[in-house]
Amino acid sequence: MEIIYFGSSELSVHFLESLDDSSHQVNEVFVYRDKKRGRGRKVSANPVKVCASARGLKIFEITNFDENFYRELSSVPFDYSIVVSFGMIFPEAIFKKWSDVWINVHPSLLPAYRGPSPMISALLDGAKETGVTINEVVYKVDRGKIYAQTSFNIDESDNIDSLGEKVVSFGAPLLTNVLDLIEKYGYQPRSQSKKGITHTRKITTKDLLIDWTRPPDEIFNRIRAFSTRPGAYTLFKGSRLKVLASSVRGSFTGNVRAGTVMTARKDEGLTIACGCKKTLKLDVIQPQGKKPMDSISFINGYRIKPGIILGND
Repeated sequence: MEIIYFGSSELSVHFLESLDDSSHQVNEVFVYRDKKRGRGRKVSANPVKVCASARGLKIFEITNFDENFYRELSSVPFDYSIVVSFGMIFPEAIFKKWSDVWINVHPSLLPAYRGPSPMISALLDGAKETGVTINEVVYKVDRGKIYAQTSFNIDESDNIDSLGEKVVSFGAPLLTNVLDLIEKYGYQPRSQSKKGITHTRKITTKDLLIDWTRPPDEIFNRIRAFSTRPGAYTLFKGSRLKVLASSVRGSFTGNVRAGTVMTARKDEGLTIACGCKKTLKLDVIQPQGKKPMDSISFINGYRIKPGIILGND
C-alpha cells in the first residue's frame, strides 16, 4: 500500500520508522518547516525531517495549507495518509477533496482524552490505564471512526517519557496491522462510543509551575506528567528549579508554610511541605542552566537547610 506521512514530534519518528520498515511504501513525508526553538531561538530541524532524510524519503515542508501544499499533495500517489502527532488541524477543504483516506494514531482510548494533550492529561489525572487508538481523521478533532485500540497500564513509576515508549511499543505494530487488514480484506472502522467522552486542552507554561499548597499526590502527578521535558518547576532564589522525579512521603504536624524544606539529609533526602499537611520527596532536580542531579548532590552543592522556602517569593 502506498502511503504519505504527517508528523512533527519525537513520538512520530518511531511510527515513521516502523512504517518504512514494513511492506508498505512511504512515498512522501510532510513536516513543519524548520523554526526557531528554545531560549536561544536557534533554528532546529524537525525530528521527523531528520529521520526521513536519513532514510532517503521524499520530504515536503509545510508553512501553512496554501496552494503549494495542495499542489504537492495532488502530485504524490497515495492510498492512505498517516497522521501521528502532527500538531496542526487540517482544514475542512482537505477532507472534501481527499475523503476516507486519513488515518490517525491517538495516544489514548478514544473517546477518552480527545484533544492535544492525552498522555499528559492521563498522568495529571493519575489514571491507571490508557492506550492507543487507530482512528479516522475527520474535520472535528478526534471524532473519527475507530479501526483498532489496545490498552496498557500506567504504572506509578511512569512519566511522560516512559508512557511515550509504551505508546510506540503498542501503537506502531497496531498501525501496521491495521494497514495490512485494510489492504488484504478491506477492513472498515466502527463508530466511536458516545459514552466516556473526555477532552484535553493545550498545555501552557503556567501548567508547569508547582503549587506547593496542593496535595502531594497531585504534585507528584504533575512532576511525572512533564518530566523530563519541559519539566515541572518551582522557584529557588529567583531561578527556575525543575523537579524531574519525586515520591510521596509522610505527614507533618504544626503550622508550616507550603513549599518549606522539611528535611535535607542523606538519610531522609529533600522533603517539602505540601497541602494536606503531607510531604513530597524530591528525587531528581535540575537547577536552571545546570544538568539534572539527585537530591543529595543538590543539598550539598547549594547548602540546602530545613526552613528554606521554595516557590514564588
